[in-house]
Amino acid sequence: MNGRRLRATSILTGVVLSALALMSWSQAWYIVVLTGQSAGHPPLSVGGDVAAPAVAALSLAAVAACGAMAISGPFFRTVLAVLDVVLGACVVLSAALAISSPVTTVASSVTDATSVEGAGPIAELIGSLSATGWPWVALVAGILLAVLGVVIAVTGRGWPSAARRYEPVRLEPAGDAEESGSDTAVSEWDELSGGADPTSR
Repeated sequence: MNGRRLRATSILTGVVLSALALMSWSQAWYIVVLTGQSAGHPPLSVGGDVAAPAVAALSLAAVAACGAMAISGPFFRTVLAVLDVVLGACVVLSAALAISSPVTTVASSVTDATSVEGAGPIAELIGSLSATGWPWVALVAGILLAVLGVVIAVTGRGWPSAARRYEPVRLEPAGDAEESGSDTAVSEWDELSGGADPTSR
């Protein structure tokens, strides 16, 4: 794969993975069925915006980093690739925390619905707690983002530079021919002002 195609593939992959993480953030991560005094309450749908609120900002930052890679030079491309690794790792951490501690993750939603606070009372109110597949989608997207960042850091120096189209236009001094042409035009204008007939030549 040549450098141009590798650049396009890497950037597109980064955007897709970031969009996937962002989409998972907008979906339901847990379904909570309450029991006890709140048994009649409808099941609670806890979304990624509650379970892992940082995923949205991290995903948008990853999209911006991928876009910047398209126009950056080798040095800044490497810096952005390392940033992509960090962002992917943070997405993984956010999703992993939500997966490893589901009761804590849904606690704020249960409190909003029942006004019950405290880890113990909230755990007693939860009759069943089921996870959807979206936390795992965010986790996998974060892992792949981090891996992609490593790949770009290694291969990014071989990408063709796109900086030429953004360089300022250089104005070069006019040549001798242009100068002589300009002098001729000035002299002709002076002759015309003095009453000479230019058609008599």
